[in-house]
Amino acid sequence: SPLSLGNAPLCLTAALNAAHGGRVCSTWGDFHYKTFDGDVFRFPGLCNYVFSAHCGSAYEDFNLQLRRGPGPNSTAPSRVTMKLDGLVVRLAKGSILVNGRPQSGVLIEHSHGNLKVAAKLGLVFMWNQDDSLLLELDAKYANQTCGLCGDFNGVPVYNEFFSHSEFSPFGSLQKMDGPTEQCQDPVPEDAGTCSDDSGICEEMLSSEPFSGCAHLVNTSSYLEACRHDLCHCSRVNLTSCLCHTLAEYSRQCAHAGGLPLDWRGPQLCPQTCPLNMQYRECGPPCADTCSNPERSQLCEDHCIAGCFCPEGMVLDDIGQAGCVPVSGCSCVYNGATYAPGTGYSTGCTNCTCSGGRWTCQEAPCPGTCSVLGGAHISTFDEKQYRVPGDCSYVLAKPCDSSAFTVLAELRRCGLTDSETCLKSLTLSLGGGHTVSAGPGGVSLLANGLCPSPNVTLFRPSTFFIIAQTQLGLQLDIQLVPIMQVFVRLAPQNRGQSCGLCGNFNQNQADDFRTISGVVEGSAAAFANTWKTQAACPNVKNSFEDPCSLSVENGYAQHWCSRLTDPHGPFAQCHSAVDPSTYYSNCLFDTCNCEKSEDCMCAALSSYVRACAARGVLLSDWRDGVCTKPMATCPKSLVYRYNISTCPPTCRARSDEDATCSISFIPVDGCTCPNGTFLDDAGVCVPAASCPCYLQGSAIPNGESLHELAPPPSPVCAPPMLYVDCRNATPGASGAACQKSCHALDMDCYSTKCEPGCVCPDGLVASGDGGCVPVSACPCVHNEASYQPGQTIHVGCNTCTCQSGTWQCTDQPCLATCTVYGDGHYLTFDGRRYSFSGDCEYTLLQDHCGGNGSTQDSFRVVTENVPCGTTGTTCSKAIKIFLGSYELKLSDRTLEVIETGPRPPYSIHQMGIYLVVDTELGLTLLWDKGTSIFLRLSPEFKGRVCGLCGNFDDNALNDFTTRSQSVVGDALEFGNSWKFSPSCPDALAPRDPCTANPYRRSWAQKQCSIINSATFSACHAHVEPARYYEACVSDACACDSGGDCECFCTAVAAYAQACHDAGVCVSWRTPDTCPLFCDYYNPQGQCEWHYQPCGAPCLKTCQNPSGQCWPDTRGLEGCYPKCPPEAPIFDEDQMQCVASCPTPSPQPPCHVGGQSFWPNSTVPSDRNCTSTPVTGNLTPGKTTLLTPSPVPVSTTISNTTSVLSTAPRPSEWSSPEPTTVTCLQVLCNWTEWMDGSYPGPGRNSGDFDTISNLRAEGYKFCAEPRSVQCRAERFPDTPLQELGQDVVCNKSVGLICWNKDQLPPICYNYNIRFLCCELRNPCAEKQDNLGSYNQHNLCAHRQHNLGSNTQRNPCADKQHNLSSYNQRNLCAHR
Repeated sequence: SPLSLGNAPLCLTAALNAAHGGRVCSTWGDFHYKTFDGDVFRFPGLCNYVFSAHCGSAYEDFNLQLRRGPGPNSTAPSRVTMKLDGLVVRLAKGSILVNGRPQSGVLIEHSHGNLKVAAKLGLVFMWNQDDSLLLELDAKYANQTCGLCGDFNGVPVYNEFFSHSEFSPFGSLQKMDGPTEQCQDPVPEDAGTCSDDSGICEEMLSSEPFSGCAHLVNTSSYLEACRHDLCHCSRVNLTSCLCHTLAEYSRQCAHAGGLPLDWRGPQLCPQTCPLNMQYRECGPPCADTCSNPERSQLCEDHCIAGCFCPEGMVLDDIGQAGCVPVSGCSCVYNGATYAPGTGYSTGCTNCTCSGGRWTCQEAPCPGTCSVLGGAHISTFDEKQYRVPGDCSYVLAKPCDSSAFTVLAELRRCGLTDSETCLKSLTLSLGGGHTVSAGPGGVSLLANGLCPSPNVTLFRPSTFFIIAQTQLGLQLDIQLVPIMQVFVRLAPQNRGQSCGLCGNFNQNQADDFRTISGVVEGSAAAFANTWKTQAACPNVKNSFEDPCSLSVENGYAQHWCSRLTDPHGPFAQCHSAVDPSTYYSNCLFDTCNCEKSEDCMCAALSSYVRACAARGVLLSDWRDGVCTKPMATCPKSLVYRYNISTCPPTCRARSDEDATCSISFIPVDGCTCPNGTFLDDAGVCVPAASCPCYLQGSAIPNGESLHELAPPPSPVCAPPMLYVDCRNATPGASGAACQKSCHALDMDCYSTKCEPGCVCPDGLVASGDGGCVPVSACPCVHNEASYQPGQTIHVGCNTCTCQSGTWQCTDQPCLATCTVYGDGHYLTFDGRRYSFSGDCEYTLLQDHCGGNGSTQDSFRVVTENVPCGTTGTTCSKAIKIFLGSYELKLSDRTLEVIETGPRPPYSIHQMGIYLVVDTELGLTLLWDKGTSIFLRLSPEFKGRVCGLCGNFDDNALNDFTTRSQSVVGDALEFGNSWKFSPSCPDALAPRDPCTANPYRRSWAQKQCSIINSATFSACHAHVEPARYYEACVSDACACDSGGDCECFCTAVAAYAQACHDAGVCVSWRTPDTCPLFCDYYNPQGQCEWHYQPCGAPCLKTCQNPSGQCWPDTRGLEGCYPKCPPEAPIFDEDQMQCVASCPTPSPQPPCHVGGQSFWPNSTVPSDRNCTSTPVTGNLTPGKTTLLTPSPVPVSTTISNTTSVLSTAPRPSEWSSPEPTTVTCLQVLCNWTEWMDGSYPGPGRNSGDFDTISNLRAEGYKFCAEPRSVQCRAERFPDTPLQELGQDVVCNKSVGLICWNKDQLPPICYNYNIRFLCCELRNPCAEKQDNLGSYNQHNLCAHRQHNLGSNTQRNPCADKQHNLSSYNQRNLCAHR
């Protein structure tokens, strides 16, 4: 039974490509069968038979049936029927039928000439479409099967062919007739005519190609089958009758771990291959392809027979050209194939295909910030957020100047408090020019003069106004159906922008950075810092889901779903622009707006414009929806989908039109028909009707009007004073430009005096109605105020409040990639997306260029385990490759597959999470369900890739595919990271709440806890909107069991994000996702309790000091409160103990996400020092001194110094000194010896016993005086500190059993002995001795260190002694 790690069973398996012949059943050739237990028999039945079925459980996981014949080749299987956990698959030659909707738990593919069906329940079936069927089962089905494959109990013959002292008609008992079928059992056959050439069977099976198979596979069974085939062979060429059995013998050899050689030839069972492929009997099952040329590096399967590419070539799975060199591989981008040397350009990127990978050159590109629907803001770095504004806000301005400022007035409108509209837009230029735009038109003020030379205004259509400046700023203002704005900033402004549009530095994570220098956690807290008027109220976060309250939700769902429809009018843009955010915005606005259709059409047009910005021009998207603007064009104008040129005007025919030199994103709207021109009256006329112009220009019609609220009553709270603008001097601004603590650096943008309360000179508004000096201003972070001198923690940095601004340290921090639920991802750089496929996918890896070694690399591969008819993920299977180690986490268990000497990781249970902590700087947390958290050291920035992104602080390029191209579609990105190229691509997702509308209200009700008061303390720190959406989606999708698990996982993901932000929320209750910690309590005791944020400093057997791990916060789960008499928690036994059963290893030093074990070297830049434990016993010397304890001081960053004393190895003992005359005891340590290596399996280990060492040829004394043992990888670490249960003594040697360790694998140990002999150096002939040593060697009293034999060393001959040893041989008293 597997060991238990907390409540996670831990199984140790053999190395990669492990032998598993005992889990394979097969049939081949002339009715031959091999059971799981190794019996080979022949059964010539032509009926329908149960090949294998799950019989040992109340629920049948699988049932496989096969039928042979009829036809000329009646021995070959003709039909296979498989029932796999409710799914029925029918296989025949050339056809595959699946009953019911496809489920992601079953994968059907063609692999190396075989039809392969793999079910995640633990079954692999292969059919070569001829005579051979093969079934491989997971070991969990042992002793639980029936059918022709036997009972899988590991015991041959018994129960299958011999039961209760009687032989059973085994084959006939497995018959499964149809409802009206009465198939007859086979009749006995004659013995056949045996040829004298039957010796060819022995010759072939014992030939050189199979030389490595005889000790792995029972040859006699296949010899009998071969002889039978010869006896019944009716062909002229008898050897052709041997092919099937020889091929089966080769297959079974490979399953048993063997490597059969190529045995076929032109005259013996020849095989042909397509294109330029070659047939091999034992080739790699994981073929390198153009889409994944590194696939074979981490192949877990044994070799198989089939057609393979020649050495140095890969399979072209892109161009389907057979085998090609890697340099000849094509590339794929947006579904199109590009030959080597060709490429594409997106305006910002130029990419060239080279060897299947893209080589891209980035070009500086403008950034676009947008305000959509009155509340949805997308920053220059494409961070999406929503803010229900009620003031005038700075959208964008240079941080260190006032060259331009873009102001947006967001006000409440409509019928609900959450509906806000963009009322007006103001562009203020440094020279005093101001452009104001509103739904009614545009006004231009330039110190009272018009026009302005610094800004150009024009209307390419009736829907849009464009303002172009000479400062690299362009405003595209949409007026129809509602007002929206798109701010375009030239690349020379990168990293210099401030405001609601972010800082334009390609890093989404810091877009909420305020003037005070700290990054806010919520949109409302961030927006409040960019108000231009101190009197405006601070907005609050709103978390209502309007579609859960609105009767318009069906209308919204119907029309907004066109955005994500893979066959709809927007589908051609999906690969360039991910529609998910626009879909969410569309739903919100349509349900929330008073004018639902206008808001819905604006949301659709926003996606159309985003596509146009990427070069994808959409047409006909208004068919059947949003047709009103098309039908209401002014007389003589017509509607067009894509307008990209300046408007055709009569004025432009006479004078040069400056607007025609301005480039802009194509827009839609009403414009003049071809051949007509717009005159000053706004009418399209033929060219002949245009008047002539001579100089002069016109001002655009219409000015925006600002309604002024009545002035407040002149009553101000002291010390504020009331300003009455009726007697104001010219240029006075009144209360409009009142400075506040929250906006100390905000410029004044008011064009007129506004009456109101102001603070006296020298004071600023405190925000709570009072006035304070600037030095007394508090700092604000996440809607909380802090006084000067107070500190907060932001990530791994500390910020101190000084004069209203934050001064923060700038240390690189660990980053976290989060994967949870049904394919919800949050990358290291903060990009959110959803992707759910049925394959294994690379979540994270280093060496992304394809030139790394597997020995020093890592990969994390994840696979979804489905549930529900929608294919929703209920759990995940995870594989972690660390150099030569592999860890498998699935089905709530951990399996270790090792091929190296020392594991470069540690594993421990922390609450509900299993934590895998690696030495290289990667920590994985798994809740044994669908949640995975990967924490990565900052030294890996820009050096990783996969579904977690590239960790380069730029979220915009996180969708980098395996071939190194950046795409916009999450589906294309996710499919590129398939671990196996043969696995089919994931399809476009279907909204689960649309598929299961009856679950929507339940899901919204349950998930509303995220937006409720339960999490109110966290709302200002972590935006809950995306977590709520993911929760509703998953709760809708889990429609066939596991719905509470899906809901709880989604809420737990938000709770964990809150905990990471420093907010602990206790959200579980007896009714909501409870954890039953009482399960662990002993009878009548109450040690175990639920802790929502864990106990990171708990004293455990693996952490005996109870020191806090700085890189791993406490995690929620069940924790014990150990009593004083048993203060240590034993993770293995899940109980409190007085002392640990084995000596605890010295814990590693955790710094910057990396683990440094005792005696390892810590880089100087890690701010961590560690002194190795060393003894006074030095190898090579002949003196033996008793080791003395050496104190070890370990200092980690700013934590407390830990002082410990190294224990003395128990075997380091010295005999009592005695005095002899002349006789000398000479003691020397032998060399380090290694007689064995840890083998796989619980009953294996490392056995460097004295007898084994002598058998290996090592020579040493018969009765050693002492012994030392060490781990090969930890040569300086005392045995007791390694934490393994090992026998090391001078009478036996070293014994280490895997089953006694945790994890159950021994280190590879070395051993050496102290051998002593009594010698009389006075009687020896000594060569090359110095005169001093010759005179004094035997004149003094010596220490007798003990001896087992009374020899006279002085009578021996000593040659070639070094002078150092000679001087010490007879040391003076």
